[in-house]
Amino acid sequence: MKKNMRRVLAGLLAVTALCATTACGSKSSTPTLKKQRVRVVIGSKSTSGDTYMTADVATRYLSKALDFNGKVDSIGANNALEEIVTAKPDGSTIMMFHDMTWLGVSFGAYEDKYALENFVVGPRMAISQGPCFAVKKDAPYATMAEMADWLKANPGETVKLAVEAGGVSQLGFNSYYEWVKETYGDDVASRVKAFISGDTAAKCQAMWDGNCQAIFADVSALEQYTLDGVDAQIAMNIAGLMSGERIEGKDFPTFAEQGITLNGEPYAFDKEYSIFYPKGTPQEIIDEVDKALSEIAASPDYQKELADLGFVASYLSSKDNDAHMKEKRASFDEMIKNSPSLDELTAQ
Repeated sequence: MKKNMRRVLAGLLAVTALCATTACGSKSSTPTLKKQRVRVVIGSKSTSGDTYMTADVATRYLSKALDFNGKVDSIGANNALEEIVTAKPDGSTIMMFHDMTWLGVSFGAYEDKYALENFVVGPRMAISQGPCFAVKKDAPYATMAEMADWLKANPGETVKLAVEAGGVSQLGFNSYYEWVKETYGDDVASRVKAFISGDTAAKCQAMWDGNCQAIFADVSALEQYTLDGVDAQIAMNIAGLMSGERIEGKDFPTFAEQGITLNGEPYAFDKEYSIFYPKGTPQEIIDEVDKALSEIAASPDYQKELADLGFVASYLSSKDNDAHMKEKRASFDEMIKNSPSLDELTAQ
């Protein structure tokens, strides 16, 4: 009897060993997100802002295409970056975020341990042409270039631009400041000041209250104030899009059209939304997401859903996006490093 039991046990152990080296055990199969719970951390705490909206759309489509259970977790920039440099590289945690991923480090708002080199840059999933500055409709200037002309003609005047520190809005402010300094000189540039504010609602209220003369936000949030019939107290003009091209079907001027330049070239900055992974994530997972997202981005449904929210479906593979993002970072780093600190430029 004991001999028979030993034979049974030996047989079970042999089967177990065989399963461990074949398809019987899922642990040894090709790494994949399929059937996994995937936590998608984003660099925002808002569930109504642009980061959440793009991440939600992409997560829903990827979850369906790759058969995983994805959920967006709005934990804010600091926490999201910490997660992506410390999470297990098994696909259970990924990050979706925009250019603030690298801008925060370039501006010194985040530690160097959060540099792009310390995690994996995944594919681009969408872009926004909407980052812009707006002014009140009754202001003595309708564009950012006209604002600089007005400052030159009125040496006793100062303008305050409402921005947030360490992100795309600070990039827009610094870019404009540097262009004014180069084009109009130190005297005019010294009267372009930053007004540190919170979210879009807070910036709008600051301008309506007369605490600042221009605000940084997204066209999707501000367009309602540019329409005919809007109360004069809250009416606005879009004074300049940071994007290199106009938004299709809209009459909003770009920085480049106004002659605003960076490094001698027409200014162009599109806000780009991408996926990121912890360092060491299996290439098989990166490849399967790339393949799925390339197909999703070509889907009319995905394109329309993003377009309805004010974004453009725009896929770029992980390899190409990594090179593109680092090149983009390098193109702005010189201006960022040469600009005065925001403390020096902030209105007192």
